[in-house]
Amino acid sequence: MSAGTASSNNTIGTRLREARIAHQLEPEGVAEELHLDAGIIRAIETGDMAALPASIFVQGYVRSYARLVGLPEDELIRDFNAQCEELPPLSVYRTSEQRLLLRLPSARLVRNVILIMLGAIMLWLAYPFVEKLVRSQGGEATEQVPGRLELPPEFGNEQPSDNPG
Repeated sequence: MSAGTASSNNTIGTRLREARIAHQLEPEGVAEELHLDAGIIRAIETGDMAALPASIFVQGYVRSYARLVGLPEDELIRDFNAQCEELPPLSVYRTSEQRLLLRLPSARLVRNVILIMLGAIMLWLAYPFVEKLVRSQGGEATEQVPGRLELPPEFGNEQPSDNPG
């Protein structure tokens, strides 16, 4: 009898149990190795679908169990799906692309606008200080002293007299 005939005559659980026995493993040892409850291993081997969780989880258990005992994982998963007779998982396709009513600007654009605004505000706030600094750097000759009147040079030769009269 060929391997293909043997796999069609035996259930998944029987194949796993025979491979486990050939590797001299106990159900508890397999359960411990796979981090499962021994009851799940027994339910897989006996085909007790009522004692098992959702088939998507059982597929993972069967895959790990097959890997542990050296059986072809993908073949066992195909057989398990055929045995369960469950519909394959649904695929979701987008039928039409929704358009946003308001397109939001990119984060980079928002960041750059905020930085430019902050720079403008800082310049506006710093203007009086900069103006004062520029005036102080201009020199003392152009700076007027408060309370003193500067006369034109033609009148500057005359000396004011202290005595009125």
